[in-house]
Amino acid sequence: MSSLLNNPNLKKRKDPLDRGNDISPQKTFTLDDLKEINDKLPTNDNNGKRITFYSNVRINNHIKNKAEALSSIGLYKSQKEAIDEALDYLIDSLPSEDKRRLKFQIETLEERDVRMKGNKNA
Repeated sequence: MSSLLNNPNLKKRKDPLDRGNDISPQKTFTLDDLKEINDKLPTNDNNGKRITFYSNVRINNHIKNKAEALSSIGLYKSQKEAIDEALDYLIDSLPSEDKRRLKFQIETLEERDVRMKGNKNA
């Protein structure tokens, strides 16, 4: 019992429950920062019938050069973003009947992706 009372670590501090300096994170973040990070992560949400993974499309050098030029002049951050925005622009300009058929096709392809890739990631 006397060894507990004569503990040299207790003599350094007056309060035996004192833990020293407060510890705080070097960098803090907000919920908006967390949402931004989550938006960049691939999704694997089988309940929402969507899964994101990388895929390749064969294109010729002329199409690649157009996408690269759009990003080089600063209109888009990347070739991927340039192509995505161009497709969105095209889809927005379609007649409503074509949009409806396209939406059905996209939903069918998304469901296939979930069936094919979703089970492997589960």
